[in-house]
Amino acid sequence: MLRVLVMGLWESVAAMPSEIANALLGVFKGILVAFLQPMLEAVKVMVTANINPYDFQNLWQVVVSVISLFYVLIFILVGLKFLLGSYDAVQRAEAKEWFKDAIVLVIAVNASLLIYSLLLSISSAVSLTLWNSDLEKIFDAQNLDALNIIWIGMFAFSALLAGFSLVIRQLFLIAGVMLFPAGIALYLVRPLRFYGSFILNFIMLAVFMQVIDVIILIALNLVSAQFSSVQSIGLLSMSVGLVLIAVVNVIAFFLSLLNAMLSALKQNPAVGMVAKAVVGVL
Repeated sequence: MLRVLVMGLWESVAAMPSEIANALLGVFKGILVAFLQPMLEAVKVMVTANINPYDFQNLWQVVVSVISLFYVLIFILVGLKFLLGSYDAVQRAEAKEWFKDAIVLVIAVNASLLIYSLLLSISSAVSLTLWNSDLEKIFDAQNLDALNIIWIGMFAFSALLAGFSLVIRQLFLIAGVMLFPAGIALYLVRPLRFYGSFILNFIMLAVFMQVIDVIILIALNLVSAQFSSVQSIGLLSMSVGLVLIAVVNVIAFFLSLLNAMLSALKQNPAVGMVAKAVVGVL
């Protein structure tokens, strides 16, 4: 249906006098370039910069306050392990490990916002270090003026896909402000370590995904440089780069979730039964 509509529109434009057709195409081209300019700028910012976690400090404080309610319970459990294992060397050693984890938990949870901020800063610093002036050309909409409307439309579509995946990543980073202290707390409670490990791994993937995105752009820019004399190949490589950013981001997050589900199935058969029931309903 869409193809028929586009072909019909193209035939209608082609049937017009050349001056009118060129004027209409010029208008559409100008609209696309104007649409692309803020989008490319937003994509560039999201690739090279991260959120400021301190802007969401109130949400972090709520999560830390909830976790702090369980501190007393954790130390009571540690005390019980010391009492019940007073005549058992293995139990005493295990109780000592629990006590160490409890101390680290209190410190790490309260310092989690600072740690999360440092991780985001490291990721941004690495991305900016890899960034070079050649990559700026990809995000300069003025370079598209010399191209026809089909190439510009293709580039706009690829930029839209990349922008969507990067917005999703930014939302994950915002969620990470709340999930990071929760992941630390779960990881340091030994029976819940698997869930904490999953949360922390997922957050680390979201944090350092921008480094992978910059590497993709650098690789495609090198390919484009090899065909600098052919403008269409250069644009095609840039479009492919933006699409690859979207695809790699989505696949990475999907594989992370899939790996967590498979690990959960191995550790807890009950989760497998629930997953099968859900799949059966769907």
